[in-house]
Amino acid sequence: MIVVCAGLGMAATTAARSTAARAAAARHRAQEIAAATELRARERAAQAAERAELTKALVFLPPSGTTDVPLNSPVVVVGGVGRLATVSVVGSDGHAVPGAINTSTNQWRARGLLEPSTEYRLVATSTGHTTSVTLGASFRTVTPAGWVSASLFPSDGLTVGVAQPIVFRFDHSAGSDAARAAVLSHMTVTESHPVPGGWHWFSDHELHFRPQQYWPAGEQVWVSANLSGWDAGNALWGQGQLHAHFTIGDAHVSVANLATDEMTVSVNGRIVATYPFSGGRTKYPTMNGTHIVLDRESVVHMVSSTNGIPVNSPDGYDELVYSDVHITDSGEYVHAAPWSVGSQGRANVSHGCINLSPTDALMFFNFSRMGDVVQVIGGPRPPAPYDHGVMDWDSSWSDWTPAIVHGVAPLAPAPAPVVHPSAAS
Repeated sequence: MIVVCAGLGMAATTAARSTAARAAAARHRAQEIAAATELRARERAAQAAERAELTKALVFLPPSGTTDVPLNSPVVVVGGVGRLATVSVVGSDGHAVPGAINTSTNQWRARGLLEPSTEYRLVATSTGHTTSVTLGASFRTVTPAGWVSASLFPSDGLTVGVAQPIVFRFDHSAGSDAARAAVLSHMTVTESHPVPGGWHWFSDHELHFRPQQYWPAGEQVWVSANLSGWDAGNALWGQGQLHAHFTIGDAHVSVANLATDEMTVSVNGRIVATYPFSGGRTKYPTMNGTHIVLDRESVVHMVSSTNGIPVNSPDGYDELVYSDVHITDSGEYVHAAPWSVGSQGRANVSHGCINLSPTDALMFFNFSRMGDVVQVIGGPRPPAPYDHGVMDWDSSWSDWTPAIVHGVAPLAPAPAPVVHPSAAS
């Protein structure tokens, strides 16, 4: 009996120890679970805090919800504290906007221009140390009130004189100083031998470029304009591209002296002809100034009533006039005038034109091209502002905005020939 009781005591002791061990193991397991749960909670809290920080730092430009965004507005996504992983910008027309992430600045920037009246949706993912966030945004672009396009002269392939300006004429007004200044960044002038040049607005529809001095003879000029993305003001936006390549011919410079009634004609500085002429009489003086040849016509029907002189008055006329070289908006020409040959070289009797004999006028007509110089001196009448014949070269150079002029990139030298060992002597 004693032995049996001892055995029972030992069994009870063993059972008690086993129960205590299980309890301890359960407590340890519970502690491990609690610690793991606390760790996961801390991790979730840290990730939530990091996501909040990533979200706060992620910047969309234009800000989400913006409307009437200009078509030239930059579209930028800034990662901030996170690393930009992906960015997509898609318009309501389904077209994606191209762009790239700059890892050094941690920014995505769009390339190109935005489309009008389009809603764009942006989606960007920013990655932190332990988590990442993906956010969306949207904006809508402006609906233009209209579009502005332009014409360009000289047109492609022409050869023009040394005084010919580059002329842009716009089909809508560019009324604000900001719009006028902004369009210059949309234009490029490239020259074979660059010389200083400048821009000048002669009206809110007309922009000119000219060199500071006459173009060099033989100069090659390339002009391009991309009006897309130009904010022309008053809710108008530019559209269209223009390109032209033209050549500057020999320097044709003629000087008509109203005091001597003699016109000298030179090519590249060498006098090639001298013509007696008759200029405008005292009542209708020829305009002084540096004129350019605007155009030529073999015959022009000249009627005095177009200049306010009745045809049936003593000063009236209605004539077919030949060999006409046009030099002002107001109707001044160098032309044939057989009726005034007796006065040519001696007296000024015309209505403002430069009268030549039929033979001399035909020679001058065949000699002349658009942009040639006809400088009139010695008379009492000053150049008229905004007359296309004189306004480019009789306006002060200080009124012109200096232009950026590009040169033609030189051709790369040809690579040296490769000599193979087997071919070496």
